[in-house]
Amino acid sequence: MRLRDFIIANILFFSILFYTACSDSSTTSSVDQYAEIHGTVEGGFPQAKMDYSESNTESKAVWAAAITSGGSIEKISETETQVDASGRFTVNVDANQANRVVIVAESEGRQMTGFIAAEIENGKSFTLKPVNIESTAETAVYTRIISEGKSNLIHKSDIETLIRANSAADIHASGSVTNQVAAAIIHSAEARAEFLSEYGSSDVQTLLNNYFELMTEAQLDYEAAVSSSTSSDARNAAFDAYLHKKFDSYHEAGVDLAATAKMTHMQAIVVQNTLGSVSAGVRNTARSSQAFLAAIAIDAVVKARAEASGMSQSTVSAISDAGSVLKAEVRSSNGAEASVKSSFKKYHEDVRTAIENDSSVEASIIIAIDTEINSVGGAKFLFSTSLSGLLDASSLLDVYGNFAGSVRNSVEAQSDLIGDVNTDALADIMILINLF
Repeated sequence: MRLRDFIIANILFFSILFYTACSDSSTTSSVDQYAEIHGTVEGGFPQAKMDYSESNTESKAVWAAAITSGGSIEKISETETQVDASGRFTVNVDANQANRVVIVAESEGRQMTGFIAAEIENGKSFTLKPVNIESTAETAVYTRIISEGKSNLIHKSDIETLIRANSAADIHASGSVTNQVAAAIIHSAEARAEFLSEYGSSDVQTLLNNYFELMTEAQLDYEAAVSSSTSSDARNAAFDAYLHKKFDSYHEAGVDLAATAKMTHMQAIVVQNTLGSVSAGVRNTARSSQAFLAAIAIDAVVKARAEASGMSQSTVSAISDAGSVLKAEVRSSNGAEASVKSSFKKYHEDVRTAIENDSSVEASIIIAIDTEINSVGGAKFLFSTSLSGLLDASSLLDVYGNFAGSVRNSVEAQSDLIGDVNTDALADIMILINLF
């Protein structure tokens, strides 16, 4: 039986203890009565409608602010400093003055922000990724989530995944878009909580705590990589590695591989269902990251199930090659819906062909099973139709459960004719290659 909402909320409240965005707990501040926050102000400050202008770096003031429970930002006294000629700064903050801390950079009345989603400690040093338009949009979304009372559901990686440099201006320029992105992240996190309570280990609190702790390490590594690099290629490579770690963290925390793959798809669907009225650029940026994460997960699980099924090594290699092509195509799609769908369709065809060509499998039966799944009124048709516009976490679980059950029944009905392969492993593969 699924956990009730209030139980999930209590569980996730404890998991926030592990939620940190950018602290280095191994570094001790030279001034024990303060926490040191290091960072860089990057790029021009936004004007109305995001008309950027470059101002003199020396004119930029930086200070710390506290985020209230209502999501507003209040300046912390005696924290103001100036950036140096390279845009670097160090802000000293008494941790007793605030739990949630935002760094505010200001020039000629215009501001940019970046948030530290951790309870800072005096005597410790914290590094914030560059304060720029992207971090400002992230902060706006985060404060909105706090105002909705949902911050206990959210890890910084949820915000990091959806907001990128090429969508930040649109998000920051519109309060309505900011609210919709915040709602998308909340709905996605609620779906994750419901999914993990149903399909995770029996000790859900431990599972969630472990996941947030692992993602904290990933966040630290990612922000360090971004802070030390100014090239877009290096930052994109760091982000791809970050998404790989996001998938690994679910598995390392105790979530089944196949369940993780389905969950990443579900979260991508929820986000797109929520962002229906925002610009194509914002939707595509979110889709790009989430589709790439789903591609990572599906590729890893399909390969693992192919190996477990008893298929030949040449088949497993062909499936692995299909996964590599999938990830490359999804990454180059820039999140365009048609391109993403085309990439997953090709992957579906390539994997099915590889299975058909395996000597231990009866090709005609594989074709018959897949044809049944993809027929009008078949499992995939009902699955896709049912997901349209759906946000309720409990209903989402029912849709995924019905789809998986239907595909599994189709495979098991042909178990005597399929050939010398593991039926359960084959069913998992057929479910995953038909998600998109």
